[in-house]
Amino acid sequence: MDPYDPPLVEVDTSHLPAGEHLEPSPEGGNRRLALVVIALAAVLGIGGVVLLVQLWPSGAATPSAAAIPAAASPAPEASPAPSASVDPDDVGTWPDLRALPADLGSSLRSVEDGADTRIGFVNDGDETVTLSWIDDEGEQSPYASVEPGQTYVQKTFAGHFWVASGPDETVIAVFQATDQPGRALLR
Repeated sequence: MDPYDPPLVEVDTSHLPAGEHLEPSPEGGNRRLALVVIALAAVLGIGGVVLLVQLWPSGAATPSAAAIPAAASPAPEASPAPSASVDPDDVGTWPDLRALPADLGSSLRSVEDGADTRIGFVNDGDETVTLSWIDDEGEQSPYASVEPGQTYVQKTFAGHFWVASGPDETVIAVFQATDQPGRALLR
């Protein structure tokens, strides 16, 4: 017997009137199964649409509520650079970061999962400046000292806060890293 050409089952139709044919009747179980499959496909399709809507980028990212207290001004944005092009290796071409008020340092928390970025700290003042990172619990960790006239580049993440303090540990300014490299002017 050939498995690709099975023998046909013969059905006795002698009891049927002439010209009438025997039609197979669909089984109720198969019809119910088909309806269940269609219903599941519809549910999966709707779920896929909901998932796409939830994951679709909305254009502008909203800052984390933990990143900036209610009394603070909006998140610092990099000001446009005077030159048309930004050289990723030349701090002088990076846009300036807006300094946040010094008194905000104790209430800020760095956010997690930001994009890799850099801040170039440019000390235009007359005294050495100490740079500290504010972690996600609000604790400051000293990272570097920048001598007058020097520039220090720190790898960081967007949403991280950095405190610049003078020799007497007085906070000069606070800066928040953005998605793009930025320059923090210390005066």
